[in-house]
Amino acid sequence: MKKKLGLFVSIILLIGFIAGCSQKTNYATDGPFVVFTYSPAGPDEFRNMYSRNYALYENGKLILYTEPENKLKIGDNAPVSESQLTSDEVAEAKQLIEQNKFWKFKEDVSTESQDGVFLYLTVNLTDESKTVGGLNPSEPKFIEITDYISNLVTKEERKVWNKEIKDHIYKMNPE
Repeated sequence: MKKKLGLFVSIILLIGFIAGCSQKTNYATDGPFVVFTYSPAGPDEFRNMYSRNYALYENGKLILYTEPENKLKIGDNAPVSESQLTSDEVAEAKQLIEQNKFWKFKEDVSTESQDGVFLYLTVNLTDESKTVGGLNPSEPKFIEITDYISNLVTKEERKVWNKEIKDHIYKMNPE
């Protein structure tokens, strides 16, 4: 009897394990499925303290933009950089999220520091979202995902956008 009960429990656990491993992640389709935010920290001129947000959509659209923070005015017509990724690049981003077990990360991955950068990664599913990040994170799997996403914008695109957004910020915030 004990053997049959043990076998039954083992089979149930095996079925549960297989079902859990084969579960498909349903990424959001009505907005970006992932947003990576890079924000400088520490003492600096407030007009240099703007975030860089990388929003990646299911259809391959990638938008680099900033948002108002504290006393920094941005306005409605702030420059954005928009590019179109391949389906393989989108699939790679999803694969990195899953392969690096994003859903198991603790939400605060900060290291002790006074300045540097804040990095945040938000992954949106159809029924839930999770944000992970902090000041100068050193979690290698987290960094692998954020590096991949930020590098989807070419250096030239980033350089052009940085110049445009800085000019815009200095115009909107004369001091």
